[in-house]
Amino acid sequence: MALAGEPVRVKCALFYSYIRTNYSMAQSTGLRLMWYKNKGDLEEPIIFSEVRMSKDEDSIWFHSVELQDSGFYTCVLR
Repeated sequence: MALAGEPVRVKCALFYSYIRTNYSMAQSTGLRLMWYKNKGDLEEPIIFSEVRMSKDEDSIWFHSVELQDSGFYTCVLR
């Protein structure tokens, strides 16, 4: 939860310590981390523009979160 204008980090659940998946190890095996935002029954891939949000290894950084950013996010290794 955050207020409009605040920076927010969303970390991929695949890399929480209890799961023990390592981002560097996953990358070295050729896997790529993809992020999706749930929009109703659909999941749209996130295009990182670096202006308001960027991808940093296993996380999404919202540099200045807005109301339109609220929702559910999914990370997938492919």
